[in-house]
Amino acid sequence: MPSKKGKPSVFSKFLLGGVFLLILLGVAGSAHAQWVPTVQQNQFRSQWVGEQVDQLPLGGSVSPFGGLQPLVGSLQTPDEVQREVDASLAAVKAQSPFSFKPALGVGWEIDNQGSLTTNTSVQTTSEGTKSTNSSTSYGTASSIFLAPAGAFLYDRDQGPWNVSFGYSVGYKYFLNQNFTGGGDGGGSQRNPLSQTAFIKTMLAMSRYVITSMFNASEGTGYDISSGSNNRQTSVGGTTDFKYTLGQYSALNTTAGYSLQNSSQSTATPNNNTTSLFGNFAPEYDFSDKTHVSFNFGAGRTSQSLGAGTSAGGTNTALASSETTGRNYAQALGKVKYDVTGKLTFNASLGARYVTSTGITNSTDNGLSPAWSVGVGYSPTEKTSATLSAGIQGADVTPGLNFMLNWNPREKTQFSLGVSQTQNFANSVSSQYLVSRNIIGTMTQILRKDVLNLNLSAGYTSQSYVNLSANTPGQSTSQLPSNFYIAQASLIWKIRDSINLSNTLYYNTGQSQAGSGSSGSPTAQAWYSISLNFAL
Repeated sequence: MPSKKGKPSVFSKFLLGGVFLLILLGVAGSAHAQWVPTVQQNQFRSQWVGEQVDQLPLGGSVSPFGGLQPLVGSLQTPDEVQREVDASLAAVKAQSPFSFKPALGVGWEIDNQGSLTTNTSVQTTSEGTKSTNSSTSYGTASSIFLAPAGAFLYDRDQGPWNVSFGYSVGYKYFLNQNFTGGGDGGGSQRNPLSQTAFIKTMLAMSRYVITSMFNASEGTGYDISSGSNNRQTSVGGTTDFKYTLGQYSALNTTAGYSLQNSSQSTATPNNNTTSLFGNFAPEYDFSDKTHVSFNFGAGRTSQSLGAGTSAGGTNTALASSETTGRNYAQALGKVKYDVTGKLTFNASLGARYVTSTGITNSTDNGLSPAWSVGVGYSPTEKTSATLSAGIQGADVTPGLNFMLNWNPREKTQFSLGVSQTQNFANSVSSQYLVSRNIIGTMTQILRKDVLNLNLSAGYTSQSYVNLSANTPGQSTSQLPSNFYIAQASLIWKIRDSINLSNTLYYNTGQSQAGSGSSGSPTAQAWYSISLNFAL
């Protein structure tokens, strides 16, 4: 997709770079059930249309890059794994490995931030000097929209290989040229364009298994972590190589990489946050239930900010681009115990050594403990839960992931996710942004499979952790320190390929009053109705 100047977009560059990295290092995504979606991510993608294939639940065994995966590992219980295998075998049938899903939505949307008004006034002083003052304010407006989308999927087993690939793209075009549904003043991001992709491969031989996955996404939206409308490009994944030495011993190597680029806003002109790691672990099975390993790892998280972004402790602009990073090496001992077929537990304990680059008088360096714990529990076919927590690598505070899935009946599904995530801030130098999230969803099929009701709600808080002793920590006064989102959708299935969708969305994190306005900010709320055609 070309950028404004006709040059390859950041997504194209990073996608090619990510594929090249995949070829050289095998760095792609093997993740597990403890990954939890965040409220910020849900909010940023709320206006995207089409299937987001980078987040497809592929057999419950892989998902986007997450910090606790290398040491916690899979938390699926033996019973849960067996149920997935049985379900896969029961669904075996001759079919094409290719799947193409084009779609088109035609609808209408009303937004309380849908219009932007600029007011200009001229004042004359007693000396006869004139001054011009201007202010902007948001108001309610509506627009008809078109939403074309498409997804291409490929999945095939060929001998010892399993290869899956997916790509999707969606575009939402508002016919009212004055409509500012994203609250960005009707600029280049008024019509959200998004694209996502993944590549998953698995090679299973008699002595070794290689599993890898690569995820990529690009799209526009309102970024609560920087307080601006911008474009975000994310690339990431992990790879896992396990080699069996004997009946009870094996060697396991894991590597991973993630990058997020934020661009096209004053706060994030061209800013990057990255993470990479590598782990090596000899493993030994004392029994079918008890597994012991020793993990040796190293990695780095970094931040590269373009000129024009604010520095820690002040609201002034950076004089030039700035790159900072945290590097670590660590060693941990790990025990995994399958208590029963329904309950799995593991724990790791060790030490880590952290150094910093580009951070003057950096804090939280040197030798410190490292640990992680994980629990997986699936008491019935309808219920499963995973919990992982720990502090390791370049972490400045413990990380947490909890996920609960409950399907009390065939037509009812519940999920609840709780997480604490951290990484370099994408708009403030020498700062980590820590986010605490809780998000829940419910899906209910009504009226003889004709009506679907989807409800979701989430709450998050975000705060900075200063990494330099030279400057005071950046406050979140320019960002919402806490906010919540809520969404309700009612979908009427007219035919297999046609449905009528109603969506109501509310977000306290995108409060807008306009610049120079004396009014208090109001949260964003929008409603849309659309007729959708899909093959």
